[in-house]
Amino acid sequence: MKKIHPLVFRLHRTLQKFLRRDGHYLLAVSGGADSMALACACAVLQSEGWGRYSVCHVEHGLRGQEALEDMAWVQQFCVRRCLPCCVRHVDVLAEATSLHLSVEAAARSLRYGALREVLAQTGAEAIVTAHNSDDQAETVLLRLLRGAGTGGLGGIRHVTSLAIRPFLDFSHEQLMEYCRLQGVAYCHDSSNDDLRYTRNRVRHQLLPLLEQDFNCEVRTALTRTARLLQEDEDFLARAADELYKACLAQDEDAQARLLAEPLIQAESALRKRALRRAYFAVAGRELDYERTEALDKLLLTKRGGSVLQLPGGVQAVYRDKSLAFTNVKIIKQDKIL
Repeated sequence: MKKIHPLVFRLHRTLQKFLRRDGHYLLAVSGGADSMALACACAVLQSEGWGRYSVCHVEHGLRGQEALEDMAWVQQFCVRRCLPCCVRHVDVLAEATSLHLSVEAAARSLRYGALREVLAQTGAEAIVTAHNSDDQAETVLLRLLRGAGTGGLGGIRHVTSLAIRPFLDFSHEQLMEYCRLQGVAYCHDSSNDDLRYTRNRVRHQLLPLLEQDFNCEVRTALTRTARLLQEDEDFLARAADELYKACLAQDEDAQARLLAEPLIQAESALRKRALRRAYFAVAGRELDYERTEALDKLLLTKRGGSVLQLPGGVQAVYRDKSLAFTNVKIIKQDKIL
């Protein structure tokens, strides 16, 4: 009986922990080492009767012939391993220009949009990506530099409503080693070396500097911090949701109304989360830090009739010892209809 390498065994067992034996999953495969490790491992599991897998490759329109060669490589691998493969072409530069986004943000938005579309077409139950512990460390640093709270500094989660990320406890080096052990070649995306992109500067400049001059185990420290903050954030989110529900009152003229006094008596961390929860219930989007602070100030000053205009056509009004949230756009549409 052939002996299984410990890394191969651990990686396959990890996938089995996150993916159901009778499940159908959509793998996001770029052709790089991380995603090829994912594709290879899932192909092995499929051959053993554990799960069914389809592949989606998104070509971003940024790297010309190099990207087309990566696409062809992924397609050929999928044919050899009996994995259905779907390719989507997107225009990242056009999206970034029209919506005034960074290239990185536009690429992520279009990539996940394409993945969701293919997910629906294939009938798969979830998207699976190959994000690893190095991605986690980079994400925590990026969000720290932007001034995130516990939710943001918790970094990438293993499971969200959007995707499953089973490799967060594996490093990029380990995934490359897995590919070597399995005899799987992979592509190199030259844009990952482009220092115009913020994540690349964090990857190639900031993290190596921190490792050299401050903490040689900084990646491990950052991923541990993310895991601890996820636990804290989960607790705070549950407590804030309880506060939100306890303060929620009926109001025919507003989509959401929160009683002011129990909110004011609550701890600031819970109160602000409850306020963001109310805004999300009305607007369907997250509220940023500055407007959350403004909303909290509106509540604490208790000035009757005071109105705060929020993004997405939402108004927050303090009246009758409560804070009422109304989506003006929805009301106008209802009147037209």
